[in-house]
Amino acid sequence: MKTVKGFTLIELLIVIAIISMTMAIGLPSFQSITESTRLTSATNSMVSSLQLARMEALKQHKTVVIRKKTTGWQNGWSIFVDNQVTNNIIDVNEPILVITSADAVNSTISIQSTYTNYVAYTANGRVNTAGHITFCSSTDFRKVVIAPTGRIHVETPTSCN
Repeated sequence: MKTVKGFTLIELLIVIAIISMTMAIGLPSFQSITESTRLTSATNSMVSSLQLARMEALKQHKTVVIRKKTTGWQNGWSIFVDNQVTNNIIDVNEPILVITSADAVNSTISIQSTYTNYVAYTANGRVNTAGHITFCSSTDFRKVVIAPTGRIHVETPTSCN
């Protein structure tokens, strides 16, 4: 009698059913982890930008501004040295230190801020106004708090307010 090597149709269907059940159980938790990682990444990008702006303000003894793009914080921000201290706008001869793109902030993350257009660090490393920037996803939240002294810390609030 000839022996045939391989899988039967029933064996194949059982394996597919087991894989489907495993995916149905594991996929939602994986999506939650992915969303949390994206939120943390966007928050860390803002914290890095704020720290860079503060260090440059102290180093250069000038005002350094983090300004949102015209379409909002979600689409990125620019960091520049503001030689005309009072306007907080990128002028022709002002050096741009960093331009952060929308890639830093995922489209599933929304940003709420007490800063309407910009955060400005003065020559002594202080901010123009204390406030916060909150990053929100559907299930998780991070709040970057900026003290009047310019120091930064991150909190995990229970809502996006």
